[in-house]
Amino acid sequence: MRYKVTEAETDAESHRSISAGELEKKWSSKKGIRWSSVFAFGLSLVLIGVCCFTATFLLMAQQAPRSCLSEECVSTASRMLKAMDRTVEPCDDFYSFACGGWEKKHPVPEWATSWDQLAMLRESLTRDLRDLLEAEDDPKLPRSVVKAKALYKTCMDVEHIESEGVKPIKRTLEILGMQSKPPIERSNDTAQNETFLWQKTTGRARRLLGLSALFGLHVTEDVRNTSRNRLVIEQVSPGFSEKYLMKPERFANEIEQYRKYIASMVSTFDSTVNATEFADDIVDFSTGLAQIMTPTEVRRSGTHLFHEVSITQLIEGAAGGPEAWKELKLDEYLKHAFQNTNITLLANDDKVIVMDLPYMQKLAVMLTATDPLTVERFVWWSIFSTIAPLTITKFRDLGFTFSKEVFGLQQRTPRWKGCTANVNANFGIALSYLYVNRHFDRKSREKAIEMLEDVRQAFSETVIQLDWMDNTTRLKTLNKLKAIRNYVGFPAWLLTIEKLDAHYNKTEIVEGRLFETYLKLTGASVKKNLETLRSKPDRNRWVATPTTVNAFYSATLNSVTFPAGILQPPFYGNGLEAINYGSIGAIMGHEVTHGFDDQGRRYDEHGNLKQWWSAATLEHYHGKVQCIIDQYNQYHMAQLPNYTVHGFNTQGENIADNGGLRAALKAYNLFSTRNASAKKYRLPSMEQYSPEQLFFLGFAQIWCGNSTIGALKSKLVEGVHSPNKVRVIGTLSNSKEFSEAWKCRLGSPMNPEHKCVLW
Repeated sequence: MRYKVTEAETDAESHRSISAGELEKKWSSKKGIRWSSVFAFGLSLVLIGVCCFTATFLLMAQQAPRSCLSEECVSTASRMLKAMDRTVEPCDDFYSFACGGWEKKHPVPEWATSWDQLAMLRESLTRDLRDLLEAEDDPKLPRSVVKAKALYKTCMDVEHIESEGVKPIKRTLEILGMQSKPPIERSNDTAQNETFLWQKTTGRARRLLGLSALFGLHVTEDVRNTSRNRLVIEQVSPGFSEKYLMKPERFANEIEQYRKYIASMVSTFDSTVNATEFADDIVDFSTGLAQIMTPTEVRRSGTHLFHEVSITQLIEGAAGGPEAWKELKLDEYLKHAFQNTNITLLANDDKVIVMDLPYMQKLAVMLTATDPLTVERFVWWSIFSTIAPLTITKFRDLGFTFSKEVFGLQQRTPRWKGCTANVNANFGIALSYLYVNRHFDRKSREKAIEMLEDVRQAFSETVIQLDWMDNTTRLKTLNKLKAIRNYVGFPAWLLTIEKLDAHYNKTEIVEGRLFETYLKLTGASVKKNLETLRSKPDRNRWVATPTTVNAFYSATLNSVTFPAGILQPPFYGNGLEAINYGSIGAIMGHEVTHGFDDQGRRYDEHGNLKQWWSAATLEHYHGKVQCIIDQYNQYHMAQLPNYTVHGFNTQGENIADNGGLRAALKAYNLFSTRNASAKKYRLPSMEQYSPEQLFFLGFAQIWCGNSTIGALKSKLVEGVHSPNKVRVIGTLSNSKEFSEAWKCRLGSPMNPEHKCVLW
């Protein structure tokens, strides 16, 4: 084009040199003049058209989607494509569309009962931690890391553990005030039960083993005033699922397997005992405990009361309590529970929060009416079943057999995995020092914090737009949202060796002796907890170590925690922000929403249990929550057609899933507004999917998973989370934006006419 323009200018110059006659002759023809004008005009139009086309083409080229070819994007595209089953219509069953391929390619491993993206990431993390623990020692390592490595080596020394046999069990039972033999019937020449006091033994077991038998005891923040700590007493599980025990006909197989497990463990320890009778006694007594427990539904409701009493009132019994209360002799229990601590309980000044007073009152009556031998057997079994797996392989084999029959486990977990998990549980911060320095990209922490702030702003905009919330409650909601504290990646202080070693200063490892080490570690941990009774709560603490693949919301701390362990693909670092916001962003939104679910909403911005909602707003809230409860009550899994999701017990997690997804989508739009090119890129070989579609695909695929029938049944019966498939189907079917992105017609399975929307 430019060339043609240049040619026209050359002709004009030549016209100036011709003769006047020639000029007159040239221009005398009107026809010639008209033709030249038309030609020039047409040529101009062509030039203008081509220019416009070129400009438009360049503009469209700038705006056209491009394939992201970074290593992250290529890896993500490969993973996502393999996980999908594109023969499924996304508007019919988006979970199967997103995860059908994953399910076929990733059956549950023989050494697990469930397998999903979280489990796979935990597996990868465990292998990384194993490598760090088995690496050659470096003289420059912090003392705390040296202790962690020593614990791992001690745990792996199976030969020494086997050589000790059951002697550690017998020594521990005697320390706790019990005979080494399983309790048997009394006779004229047998007096082994005469000195047994369950209060003494359970108190010592709590102090030395961290074991809660019959009821639990610990120190934590006062939920009504989180600036102080209180002693808390509450009900605990009888050792086997109370929901199974309450329905013996429906769960006959599970209960029978538990009975067999008890009998086989006891007979292995002492072949002279009538193990069948012993097991019957334990199951019957455990069933009795299950029947007096406060149901989960009641504990979750707003009518469940906390009772604060003084030590004196606790021992003597509150007014209106049963006569049998004093027979609990809780002063004896407390004396042994606080043995060898710096705490002396003050009868009238120290307060105790009893979270399950009805249970404790019924327990007093039950213990009074029960044969003392049965009580002794139950306490003995509670202790024995806790410590026996730490000794000889035979006990662990019996535990595997039980898990195989009840949960479908096919292979024992390798020793190194159990030992790595043990070290991580006891020295998680020390291991995090190694892990963060070796595996964690610290720049990703800054990006994650930016995402989290987007989620917070998005949730704030939702609150502002709610039509069912009055302005007073709205303002308090926004204040609580603003007050949520973020803990992302790892605490900076763990990189300071002096602070790290100080954190583990009182921990002790007896190299080569796992059982003794276990007693020292648990004893030190319990002591540390009990001695916080006189301390101010640490409001800045992390609720999990960085070497954790999970995320958390704490109602009493009003904080969210996203450890380094979960800030990895497929949850994070996926190349495109659409997928990152759909995965880790939705998890961030999930945890933030927990602050306003059926439980979290009861706590104010300081983490205090307080009624800060207006009655009118609360009425609207309950109506919207009931919609979610009713919706999830309808879901069931094809593998267990006679079981449905428990909508009431899973409501908190379902609320968080739904609110979290919406907050994450709004957060992604906020990010896209700041970054004009955010929606320009696509995944290679997946260019047909828009950023919005990739957002929802990213969300769905973090929940791809498989499970054994036994594990799935347990989740449906007593879990607080819905099965993975339901988490995807239930959440997305409530999203108008999902249906728009995937063009699902109204009335299709993934786009029902009626949707439950809370946050």
